[in-house]
Amino acid sequence: MNDGHLFCSIQLQGRHVTEAEKAAMVLTEGRLGLISRDDALEFLNVRQLQGRITSGAWARVFPSVYRLVGAPVTWRQRVLALAMWAGKGAVLSHRTAAVLHGFDSFSEGPLEVTMTGPARAPRGVKVFRVAALAPKDKIELDDLTVTSAARTLIDLSAATDLITLRATIDQALREKKATLEQLEAAVSRAKRRPGVIDVRKLLAEFKGDGGPTDSELEFLSLSLIESAGLPRPKVQWSVVAGRKRRRLDLFFPGVVVEADGYASHAGIDAFEDDRARNNSLTANNLRVLHWTWHALHDHPDELIAQLYVALNLRR
Repeated sequence: MNDGHLFCSIQLQGRHVTEAEKAAMVLTEGRLGLISRDDALEFLNVRQLQGRITSGAWARVFPSVYRLVGAPVTWRQRVLALAMWAGKGAVLSHRTAAVLHGFDSFSEGPLEVTMTGPARAPRGVKVFRVAALAPKDKIELDDLTVTSAARTLIDLSAATDLITLRATIDQALREKKATLEQLEAAVSRAKRRPGVIDVRKLLAEFKGDGGPTDSELEFLSLSLIESAGLPRPKVQWSVVAGRKRRRLDLFFPGVVVEADGYASHAGIDAFEDDRARNNSLTANNLRVLHWTWHALHDHPDELIAQLYVALNLRR
């Protein structure tokens, strides 16, 4: 039994339950204690409905959406109430969608929805208007219509700093909530929407387009090692591991530094090959460090500190 139904049941214990109350309990089942005006008018007249609101038995959440008093008030309940108010064609979006997708940088708070038709935004709600939303830009998530992960990232880009946006795109790709192809397609559909340029630039970084290629990453890694005063490693050193000849980006005795570009390591096949490669190198008593563009750009000192530890050297 959901919380709304449970609390309603407790309220009704010990007294006669009217047919209207029974109908209300049935309609709020699975809706966290919420009921719409249209549903209520199936078993009540307008005067009876107003009576329940006036008496305090029902509380108004949004226009034409009510909460049966006794049902717990939660953020999730308000999100569902917003979806009920907005109706068919509306899509939960922006920061609300980010929370529903489980993006770590966003927490329960603002309520935001994208709509195609005219409507006055209720208090505490931000409404975004579009002429139309492509079918690929929306999904069903936990019985709610939400912008897809790719579209959500584009919507967030206009109101989110670049560091948060990069971290959220990285999470979406890592957790397979979106693919590079889906993001590129969403960018193409978005055309000149605010913030889309930032998404396009970040995609170039992740793919290596117009950003560092694997060979450029290797050069940056080598430059960082030399600037730290460490011995120069062997470049593109060849070893046999796991019955295969492996070419290593940067090789020290006992330690390997791999300069990883996202594009060459994305996808199931690359994922499996990377693990097999790492296992074979580890079995050959080699310690493997992976250096990415973001790590080289954002915290090079941490990479060098780890390399010193791996080489058993003091800084």
